[in-house]
Amino acid sequence: DCWRVSTMGLMHVGKSEGAQIIQLFGRGVRLKGYNWSLKRSGHSHAPSCPPFIEELETLNIFGIEADFMDKFRQFLKDEGLPGNERRKIITVPLNVTYDFGKRLKMLRPKRKADDGKEYDFKRDAAVPSVGDIPDYLTKNTVVVDKYLHIQAMQSRGHTVTAQKKTVSFRAQQLSLLDYDRLYLELEHYKRDRAWHNLNISKEGIQKALSDPTWYTLYLPPSRMTPTTYSDFLFLEEVAIELLKGYVDKYYNYRKREYIEPRLELRELTPTDENIPQEDIYQLIVDGDDSHVIQAIEQIKQELAKNRDCLLSNGDLKACKFGNHLFQPLFHVRKGGKISVLPVSLNESEFQFVSDLKEWCDGNQGNLKQEGKEIFLLRNLSRGKGVGFFEAGNFHPDFILWVLMGGKQYVSFIEPHGLLHEGPGSDKVKFHIRIKAIEQRLNDPDVILNSFVLSWTKFPQLKWDKTKDELEKAHVLFMTDDRDHYVNKLFNAFLSN
Repeated sequence: DCWRVSTMGLMHVGKSEGAQIIQLFGRGVRLKGYNWSLKRSGHSHAPSCPPFIEELETLNIFGIEADFMDKFRQFLKDEGLPGNERRKIITVPLNVTYDFGKRLKMLRPKRKADDGKEYDFKRDAAVPSVGDIPDYLTKNTVVVDKYLHIQAMQSRGHTVTAQKKTVSFRAQQLSLLDYDRLYLELEHYKRDRAWHNLNISKEGIQKALSDPTWYTLYLPPSRMTPTTYSDFLFLEEVAIELLKGYVDKYYNYRKREYIEPRLELRELTPTDENIPQEDIYQLIVDGDDSHVIQAIEQIKQELAKNRDCLLSNGDLKACKFGNHLFQPLFHVRKGGKISVLPVSLNESEFQFVSDLKEWCDGNQGNLKQEGKEIFLLRNLSRGKGVGFFEAGNFHPDFILWVLMGGKQYVSFIEPHGLLHEGPGSDKVKFHIRIKAIEQRLNDPDVILNSFVLSWTKFPQLKWDKTKDELEKAHVLFMTDDRDHYVNKLFNAFLSN
């Protein structure tokens, strides 16, 4: 069997029916892709691409009639399919500048005695199964509120929100559900998250829904008795939402339960998964976009000239910051047509790096006099970087070290918007939980902290908390306190 067709000659196919064209692409672009992503190299986020891979990925279409290809391109556009796409890859040197003799400490799972590999939840732990309801879930329930768009009309022209009531699934509702659909929905959810070791069964789903102790469902009681087909579908969607919340909490709890006792402090090494193994960045753009290509080339030239700098040209920004463990760092404006591999920063992350660089540049004398050394590292995404299952599988964006007086102050930094969070969210409260991790590790020379740098302005939060209260909870405001938040950050963790 062949993975794909490289060339097609068309005579009377695809002249009027877009569906036929979709079928053709299904035959023509059967790529295995990086990590089975089924995507071409320019869209797969592969760390590096083999030479001439684009030629192998190209589907050549030939038409007999003179105007056929124009019609064909229009059909592609109407169907939302890519046209004649040629990607250009521009490489920029990626340099690991960190001196590993500094012996920075990292949180990592312990290594097993038999094979030297880190303990891995998916590979080494008992298989978690849907239907299991640990005490943790009954104390930290899944909350689903379906009152958001349901309002009660009262007399005198006033509209008020109905008083919320909680309901649960009983035998009558459970008998109406399509368990084949629920099973497939959870299987898709599991596969999207690569939870290959999670066991899902229809019996387990029914067992979970039969136990109301793990969820709190706000819903008008009348909606639990469907009278129309749309009512029935709504009830099924509620069940799916509850089940997804359940597997999220349950899986991460079992992962935390397994990994927590096996965490240790280990020195950062050149082979650590947070240190890029590539020696180049790949900036991938449309080969026909000459303006974007020119902007990238200009930034590339400037990076080669300057030791420490902040650069901007069009959609692309770059930063060379000597305190970061590898150089340079890139940010692409939202909606920009540039892909950066292996890693790029979003707007709030790049802003933090820029502000920290400015603060370090302005305090060089004091830092040297006080014997402080500062190091920063962009924490990689799930699967590689440092994550915390105490906080719902929270992966902070940065790890910041301050070395002073024989101690290491290690802070996990998350520049992030908070509109969809609350004062009780796992991210916000993690500054308390990380102290429990610190106590378990029992190393007096390592002090752990966690901070959320709010990209959302304070007046937008509506959290019924003062700014001072939030700052004491290690929530700092990087937009409306731009000139002071980095200084507050250092004062906060050094005071601990």
